[in-house]
Order: sequence, then C-alpha cells, then structure tokens
Amino acid sequence: MVGPSGSGKSAFARELPGVSAYVSLDELREERGGRADQRGNADVLRAGLARLDTALAAGNGTVVWDATSLNRHQRSLVHAVARRRDALVTHAVLLVDAQELTRRNAARQHPVPPGVPAGQLRRFVPPYPGEAHRTWYIGAGGTVEEEA
Repeated sequence: MVGPSGSGKSAFARELPGVSAYVSLDELREERGGRADQRGNADVLRAGLARLDTALAAGNGTVVWDATSLNRHQRSLVHAVARRRDALVTHAVLLVDAQELTRRNAARQHPVPPGVPAGQLRRFVPPYPGEAHRTWYIGAGGTVEEEA
C-alpha cells in the first residue's frame, strides 16, 4: 500500500480477496500501547518487517503491507524482504487530493494530527511503473483506475 494517512489504504486492503496475511504498522503501534505514539517507530518497523518476512516465508498467498510508504526508501525496505522470499510485489498507490484527505481525516476513527496529511502529500513520491512487478493506481473512490 502506498499513500498518505487517510487516503484509504487500509479500507482498500481489507477488501482485497485472497489475502493470507495483513501487516499494519498502525496495528503494531496499537499493540505497543497506542496508534498515535510515534516514539517507537524504528521498533515498530523492525517488528513489521519481521512479520512480513514470516508471512512470506510461509508461502501461503498474498501478504499486504499497510503503511504509508511515501518514498522510495521506505518502499525499498519492504522490497528487500520480498526479494529475499522471491515474492512478487504490487504497489497499490492511492491518489487522493489534499482537500479530500483533510475531510477524511476529520471523519476517521483514529485521525492523525491536523496538518499531517498535507505534510505527507508534500513528501509523497509515488512509485513509477517498473519499481514493482505491478502497479495499481487507486482513485478517491477506492477502485483501481489504472494498472501498469
């Protein structure tokens, strides 16, 4: 999953058929005491990558990585695990404008602090086709609008 907070990554991922494992960094933070607590992000990331590796090693089907993955460096950590396990990678890129992100954030069960979505949009570097085996571009309506 690739996109800023509130873009619909988790909702899209939860609707995918045939998913055998789902690794969510938000859920890992919650297990540690709170989704909003960003202090342990390095530990959360390590735990998430370990869970991803375990799920891929099991070889039981599709595994979803649910995190913002805003730039190439963040995605490269997941790609390294996938390469080690000979897994194919699909980028599901959620494309939502700033106004819609702000609206969605206000209605979320777990909103991020004001200004975070706009800041994430400024830092967002969507992947190019070819950085993964397949790339889906998902619009604000939550459907795949283009595939590369």
